[in-house]
Amino acid sequence: MKFYQIKSKVTETAKSAIKKSNEIVEVTKLNISIGDAQTRIDVLMKEVGQIIYDAYKDGDVFSDELTNRCEEIEQTIEKVSQIKEKIAEIKKMKLCPRCEKENEIDAAYCSKCGFRIEEDEIQDD
Repeated sequence: MKFYQIKSKVTETAKSAIKKSNEIVEVTKLNISIGDAQTRIDVLMKEVGQIIYDAYKDGDVFSDELTNRCEEIEQTIEKVSQIKEKIAEIKKMKLCPRCEKENEIDAAYCSKCGFRIEEDEIQDD
């Protein structure tokens, strides 16, 4: 009977380790996605700067090209935010809606900015 208990415990521990390993791999992949998105944001920001400067030189500050780049930046920022939320979910954490800091799932206030993050409360700025 002891052998069966040991075997059961080893199997349970192995399954737990595999699950944790899979979570780590998924979080790593998502962090790579964030890095790629951040790199894209940096490129877009540089392009926005060049477009603004060129528009300034031409006297046209409100070009469609500038608007399109800014919209793409906003979309990419939203994508990063969604990926961060997914990582927090995998890690059994929750993000502060104000500063996006990861907090313990049962935290009432953000450990970084102090914002009230309880999900069952109405949040006021």
